[in-house]
Amino acid sequence: MKALNDYTIQFVSLAQGTHHFEYEVNNTFFEELDCNDFINASFHVDIEFIKQSTMMLLNFSFTGKIVVPCDRCLEDVSIPVAGLEKLIVKFGNNTLNDNDDILILHEGEYELNVAHYIYEFIELHIPHRKTHKEGDCDAETIKKLNELKINKSSEDIDPRWSALKNFNN
Repeated sequence: MKALNDYTIQFVSLAQGTHHFEYEVNNTFFEELDCNDFINASFHVDIEFIKQSTMMLLNFSFTGKIVVPCDRCLEDVSIPVAGLEKLIVKFGNNTLNDNDDILILHEGEYELNVAHYIYEFIELHIPHRKTHKEGDCDAETIKKLNELKINKSSEDIDPRWSALKNFNN
């Protein structure tokens, strides 16, 4: 977890106004967070940090790619991932909050580790289905999958259910 200390912003020493932070996120970052979902990952993260007297606004911008097994053919596929997210940080004694976009810190806090927010925001922008474009999958695997498809016309239909098909007409 020591490697995640690089993602700590000590905001107490920053003057009010806009500050910029840049991070390069790779496999080591995700391994530190026990995320082994990727074969390879590489991201550039920009954080625009706006400090005000009563709150802070963090605008996250990231671009990069992940390499994962294709959900269709299991060959490696490179997926581009990019996104914009924001986090509002306020101060108070009640740190219980139902809003995911607002973080409430105790009055005495002086630093903020953004590693978990970077991880969460990247994860939120990864598509659920990770596949090659049509025609780019491994041809042999697709051929095997097509052979294993169930042919609907060859299925034996129970006569009780076939009578119900007439109701659609």
